[in-house]
Amino acid sequence: MTGRFAGRAVLVTGGARNIGLALAERFADEGAAVGINSDDAEGAETAAAALRARGVRAAACPGDVSDAAQAEALVARARSELGGLDVLVNNAAVPMVGRTALLELDPDDWDRSFAVNARGVFLCTVAAARVMPAGSSVINISSVGATRAHRGCVPYDASKGAVEAATRAMALELAPRGVRVNAVAPGAIANDRFDALSPEQQRARARPVPAGRVGTGADVAGVVAFLASDDAAYVTGQVITVDGGLTAQARPAGTDPALDASSPAPQPSHPVEGRTS
Repeated sequence: MTGRFAGRAVLVTGGARNIGLALAERFADEGAAVGINSDDAEGAETAAAALRARGVRAAACPGDVSDAAQAEALVARARSELGGLDVLVNNAAVPMVGRTALLELDPDDWDRSFAVNARGVFLCTVAAARVMPAGSSVINISSVGATRAHRGCVPYDASKGAVEAATRAMALELAPRGVRVNAVAPGAIANDRFDALSPEQQRARARPVPAGRVGTGADVAGVVAFLASDDAAYVTGQVITVDGGLTAQARPAGTDPALDASSPAPQPSHPVEGRTS
């Protein structure tokens, strides 16, 4: 890894596990000081301590991103303990778990999804942008669900659509301050819930993906790091999809036997070894 983020401070919300932890580790690998937020204080401290054991300047920044006072406090803590704040990654989210049909949906589920997934992005971005220097960057983690619906996940998909709309609007608002705002929309990415599936269920999850595999947290982290870097200095208000080609196709493999017979079977783009983030 390069040291392209040496001397910079990064805050990752929801950074104690899964994609968030992969993001924190990627920035640490490239020389950044890293703040890890989670609503689980112990989890945030455990992840930060693991980075400090590697010689990384890291801080636990616990708090609920959907609460205005806590969002302000966790950003202030990151800035104080890291010596500044140059990159904010809004990754904290209510996950897409327990699918519920629209007509059976509890309004509280809708409210909680928007509170964390959309309001949290708003609160943390405002708190961070007030103190970030020119040249800083905000990256919001969206989902392919923002533009391609999941069955039984109306609150999640709607909240991620809001994140992408907010990304564009925030980019316009913050451009005069020299702060860029972009988003990354992951597709099927391995996490602790994926790890708990049977091998056949894991293969089924990967089957519709043209790249031939489910993605990893590292796949997402590489694109986030690019957007945070000086290589993306002229990129703002954009959404980059990281999904192995999932949303590029008109229909997934297996839905049209005639077309499937004329197409080569997908091969994994590269092997995935061990536990993924």
